[in-house]
Amino acid sequence: MFLNYLIVALRNLRKQPGFTAIKVLSLSLGLICSILVLMHVQYTNSYDKHFDNHENIYRVVTSLTSTSGQRIDASLIAEGIFNPLLQDYGQIEEAAKINQGSGLFVYGDVSATNEYWWVTPEFLKIFTFDFIQGDSETALVEPNTVVLTQSTARKYFGPEDPMGKVLTIDNLADLRVTGVIRDLPPNTHIDIEIMIGSPTGQQIAGENFMNSTAWAGFGGTMAYVVIPDPASVEAIRADFENFVERNVPDTQRDFVQRIDITLDLEPLADLQLSPRQGFAVADYSRTLVLGGLVTFAALILLSSCINFANLSLAQMQQRGKETGVRKTLGATRNDLLTQFLVESMLLTLLALVVALPVIYLAIGPYNALTGTAFTFSSMFGSSQAFIITLFVLVTGFLSGLVPALRMSRFAPTDAISGKRDGGRSSRLVRSGLTVIQFTFAVILVILAIGISVQVRYLNEIDIGFNRSNLVVIDAMYNPRNPEQFNYDALVDELRQHPGITTLGKAQSAPPNNGGFNPWRHSSQPIEQAQAVSHLGVDENYVDALQLQILAGRNFSQDFPADYMPNGQPDSEQTFGILITPAAVEKFGLGSVDEAIDEVLIINDLNFRVVGVVNDFRLSGGMEDTMRSTAILRATRQPMNALLVRIDPLQRTSALNHIDTVWARHRPDAPINREFYEQTFNQQIYEETNSINRAAQFAAFITIVIAALGLYALAFYSTERRTKEIGVRKVLGASARSIVELLTLDFIKPVLLACVLASGLAYLATSYYFQQFSAPANLSLWVFVLVIAGTIILSILTVAAQCFRTATSDPVKSLRSE
Repeated sequence: MFLNYLIVALRNLRKQPGFTAIKVLSLSLGLICSILVLMHVQYTNSYDKHFDNHENIYRVVTSLTSTSGQRIDASLIAEGIFNPLLQDYGQIEEAAKINQGSGLFVYGDVSATNEYWWVTPEFLKIFTFDFIQGDSETALVEPNTVVLTQSTARKYFGPEDPMGKVLTIDNLADLRVTGVIRDLPPNTHIDIEIMIGSPTGQQIAGENFMNSTAWAGFGGTMAYVVIPDPASVEAIRADFENFVERNVPDTQRDFVQRIDITLDLEPLADLQLSPRQGFAVADYSRTLVLGGLVTFAALILLSSCINFANLSLAQMQQRGKETGVRKTLGATRNDLLTQFLVESMLLTLLALVVALPVIYLAIGPYNALTGTAFTFSSMFGSSQAFIITLFVLVTGFLSGLVPALRMSRFAPTDAISGKRDGGRSSRLVRSGLTVIQFTFAVILVILAIGISVQVRYLNEIDIGFNRSNLVVIDAMYNPRNPEQFNYDALVDELRQHPGITTLGKAQSAPPNNGGFNPWRHSSQPIEQAQAVSHLGVDENYVDALQLQILAGRNFSQDFPADYMPNGQPDSEQTFGILITPAAVEKFGLGSVDEAIDEVLIINDLNFRVVGVVNDFRLSGGMEDTMRSTAILRATRQPMNALLVRIDPLQRTSALNHIDTVWARHRPDAPINREFYEQTFNQQIYEETNSINRAAQFAAFITIVIAALGLYALAFYSTERRTKEIGVRKVLGASARSIVELLTLDFIKPVLLACVLASGLAYLATSYYFQQFSAPANLSLWVFVLVIAGTIILSILTVAAQCFRTATSDPVKSLRSE
């Protein structure tokens, strides 16, 4: 029986190659997009599952309320919490701490800056790295030891055996290589190249390194624990509130309660899409991108299925007699339903065959766009192949279900006698499908335009300072080793070039902001302190960024009291600060002129407002306004970020001078310099490119599929009304009036779709804009032009078919009827 269904299906598909080709094409487009995203989702779900015991590993995370009322979810842990955690919860089988750093590593003539991780020795017990050389049990127990990945070992030692070789870090310590691990796969949240044991850090920085007693101090440390029993995990979570209450030291209790510190356990499987990022405002960009891709793929696939249904319903007129004859000869409704679903499944499998080579070619660009690393062969793994096969079968079933139900319900007498339209309900179904399809298309087009507008706005926004011709240099100054090079001589010699107009210094390089700590006005009690981003700079910082002084003055060497010393500051002194109008408003200081000479306090240090500069955003519209730098502190401390304003007419000469001076003072380290504008644009690109390109592609594909669906409706409508058109022409109707009549039928559902889509698209774009602290606005003209373009496209899509029917010979059409 099934073979018979298959033969009949193949004959029907061969009889109408045009419709078959359009069905296969539309389904292929939907399958290509949805399978790529499905593989993306599976790849994301595979993160960190190569580690043994991954299901029992958790990260201890923290949430707290800033003094400004902002709830912050951090991936970090205050180091004072770690030891009490192990003492109170015996269910924790293993526990480890890690902290990221960056330094200059040297071996012989090879020197390079590298990110690395400080780790407690237990870290190698929790995460089962593949040791090629060395022993995970002992590799990092002793001080001055280091573990490298394979590629990092080749980077520094070339073909030499790295075991036992010595790497020097920042001229502070000689690290002996005690282990080499295989390079980690890309699907892990831990990007490790170098691991240094915490005993080494304690030898360099003291016993409190990564072992502070502070319960509200966040120095970048993260903690991982192994808890084998899921019930114990829930019990620990439920007890965390009591844990804080019974263990927090009395000297820290008031502050910890005021900021409402809470703890949680985050499963390893959830870390890749976790919005927690250090001690900062949550980052939802990865979830937003993946959610957007899933939504786009679902809409494209649904549009493909709707298109398939429209084309199948258009064929009802040609297959009405077949259905009637089959029913007359004894076929049941279930037989017909099976027949039509077999055809649907067959077409879906053909669409998959067409889609596979396109998927093979598209995986590379898709991985580059989304930062993933899955391969075509991963489709054919046991679990992936089963899921994709099931997904394709469900797609085929859903695509053919509505047409199969409609055609199997025909009464044999109606079908044979020619009453094949299906009535008002059938016309409403087809129109409804068209409305849904064009609603999706218009939403995606407007959303794609909205995303492009937001990206352009982020690139063009006034960020409060001149971002052109500003070079940012990392001085690589290490306060633990101040004799590593002559910092002042380097800075002074860099200034000795006519093409360098200004050189300012800052503790943090843009687009990064400074610290984020509670400040208060001198008249306010400590509990009214408000978290503000502040940055240590020198007197040339304002000129380097070309900030505008709105009131007061800049820092000046003529006022030594402005500057914090290079060492422990005196709490009896009052230092100088510059603040922004945002800070003036935040602390209720009145006007910018009235703010001058007001005193702000952080911890026990006093700062007098000597000037007010305009608001500025070091990260542009990508940063949360709460994190924008609002206070500049003057300091004499050496600072890593050197901000060099260069004359564009002497750009090449100035850059050559910078490189020459650097090579003279830092021959041990390659220079790290970038134009701020490049960094700024790259940041925007990385945050927005994936969702921007995906939206544009989804809009284009959905419009194409919708146009094919509209063509199907036009074909069906004109075929159904052939006799009516012939009668109209015999009675004197012109071809133009007939085209207008036919076209009106198509414009109605498209217009309704445009109205529905406008409201939904407004909500979608508004939600997207809200993800940025500098949201763009979408002009009303965008909606008008998209609607107009959609209507014009609809008319052009059906015009040819309508015109052909309207200009046909009425004698032939009436005779055929």
